Amino acid sequence: MEVVTAASEVVIRDAEREDMLEVDKMIKELAVYEKLTDDARLNAADLVRDGFDSPAAFGCKVLEVRSEPPVLAGYALYYRTYSTCVGRGLMLEDLYVRERWRRRGFGRRLFGAIAAEAVSLGCARLELHVLSWNPARAFYEARGAVDLSDADWRYYRLDTEQLRRAALLHT
Repeated sequence: MEVVTAASEVVIRDAEREDMLEVDKMIKELAVYEKLTDDARLNAADLVRDGFDSPAAFGCKVLEVRSEPPVLAGYALYYRTYSTCVGRGLMLEDLYVRERWRRRGFGRRLFGAIAAEAVSLGCARLELHVLSWNPARAFYEARGAVDLSDADWRYYRLDTEQLRRAALLHT
């Protein structure tokens, strides 16, 4: 295990185009952990297009360990939302710290950076989804996240084919 002794040896920064190759690798690592490898269809070029072309579809922060060479140890990918009840929001799509860098407070710092981003954007809330079996639920709950699954809310999705069929309904 690498020794990182000071917080100054780790930086959380906005991702750059050049980071997307490594972010893509971490997305695939997360998909393996979540048993969702069939769902991880995008590649680094897609991430560059969607995250850096105007308008950007998402924002991304990376956790960089300042070593020789620097190492990306984690990432958080998020996007803006809007609620007609409370206004601006942020959706945390992924928060991931590579296994060898866990248990050092890096996930807490990365989550804090996303919360700070939400505050700076004037957001009224930060939302996220967590698989029911994922122990990260305790991490988020310890930071004040409220589990809405038992509050009569259900989460729905239209995948590509269903979305295309629904789009035909407006004609």
